[in-house]
Amino acid sequence: MKSMKYRRVLLMKLLSIFGVSVLYGCSTLAPNEIQRAQVPTDFPFAVVWLRPEAKTANIYELTDRELLGLVIVKKWNEGDRDFVGMSMKDGKVYLHYPDVVYVQWKESQLPDGTIRKYAALVYGPGGDSTITDQISEGILPPGVQVLNMETSGIDPYEYLSN
Repeated sequence: MKSMKYRRVLLMKLLSIFGVSVLYGCSTLAPNEIQRAQVPTDFPFAVVWLRPEAKTANIYELTDRELLGLVIVKKWNEGDRDFVGMSMKDGKVYLHYPDVVYVQWKESQLPDGTIRKYAALVYGPGGDSTITDQISEGILPPGVQVLNMETSGIDPYEYLSN
């Protein structure tokens, strides 16, 4: 319930910032209910609310960008400064660290009937084809932490409402 209210408030905040037409079900919420963390002067990433050219994106892109920005600013302010990038997939935020990859696993059945698990998607700065191939073959690349995308990532609504 709290998460749903936060989503609606976030949409209203986006509407107030970017001047997009009002969405159904949001008109009763005040846009000032969301408090953004202060963006530190040493923060190395651009955030959507400080970029006027981002106004041309659609509301769903803006929502994702806003969520990414809110999560990474909060993480930065909490002292987590080792990430080198970020992405969002299926509603979760993935912070990219130099030695971490997120893997989406799939299964396929071989002609002999055995099930083979393979890396269908590898996210992160180290997610090149060599690492993808190694992980699919069951080889853990040295110095790389492999995390499951299904169980990893940050639910931005939950994280930001704490």
